[in-house]
Amino acid sequence: MTGSEGFDYRTRTNGEVHIFHHGRLARMLKDDSAQDFLASVKDGDAQEVMAAAVGNDGQGGGVRGSAQGPATHLHGNGTAHPHAEFRRKSG
Repeated sequence: MTGSEGFDYRTRTNGEVHIFHHGRLARMLKDDSAQDFLASVKDGDAQEVMAAAVGNDGQGGGVRGSAQGPATHLHGNGTAHPHAEFRRKSG
């Protein structure tokens, strides 16, 4: 094992595979990519396969959606919005 840990996955009745990293959804796979993933898990180290599927395979970057990962343009990346004052109009 390459040190990848904390991954888990769940399958759904519609064929989707949800991969979690430390309890948070890291990636959702559908159709052929979900079937390829399940075949790879049977043949290899499940933690390494899940790490590669979410892009956390030791080649830089992080889990998608994290503040350090490649999806930093998405909402919830840890960057706070500036404070805004609002006044209620009277009348």
